[in-house]
Amino acid sequence: MGALRLLFGTTNPGKLRELRRLVAGLPVEVVSPDDLGRTPPEVEEDGATFQANAEKKASAWARWSGLHALADDSGLRVDALGGAPGVHSARWSDLDPGGPASPVCELAGAAAVELGPVAGRAARDERNNDKLLASLAGVPDARRGARYEAVLVVASPDGARLATVTGVCRGRIGHARRGTGGFGYDPLFVPETELARAACEPGSSARTMAELPAEEKDAISHRGSAFRQILPVLERLARARGA
Repeated sequence: MGALRLLFGTTNPGKLRELRRLVAGLPVEVVSPDDLGRTPPEVEEDGATFQANAEKKASAWARWSGLHALADDSGLRVDALGGAPGVHSARWSDLDPGGPASPVCELAGAAAVELGPVAGRAARDERNNDKLLASLAGVPDARRGARYEAVLVVASPDGARLATVTGVCRGRIGHARRGTGGFGYDPLFVPETELARAACEPGSSARTMAELPAEEKDAISHRGSAFRQILPVLERLARARGA
């Protein structure tokens, strides 16, 4: 019967690349709303938790598309900020539109006017990172602990939720952006595995998520952890489809 078509309800190209890498070898075809050529319904992410938002999105997009759907909600929780930005991670800077902007942010904003939503997302990432650096100004390394969290939910075409998993990656927020890979807060997030490696290798420095090759990031990231937990569910669905 062919591959299981799985709608991943995101327009974020970074997330799509990560999932497609992780399902390589499975009889699963990951499709995005753009691939379907239709505009998905707006789902208000008004939940108090990542899980609530992911469940809401997965059910709505599955019913809309008539396909099995995978939705995620993820973000950053910073210890010194009481767990903020949390569920507001993606649009944190929008809550404080009058905050300071860096030259990098201003350039990204100008590009967004010309290039559309992808550059617009990059501009927002820059504003978010500016806000994070400003919020932690003067905070020592010992108090810059943080964790990335990702919740993934799979729903059947009728909207019923089939599985929910959570992935976590602990780390620390750096003092300046480093690296050009990844997206979101990756240029500032230094994972614990890198801190431990650098401590054992004199002369080396801990890399941010944005400095890691894609394969290394997938192996330790919150989303990579969640995806690996959801893979058995996708395998079962694919087998059932082919039976």
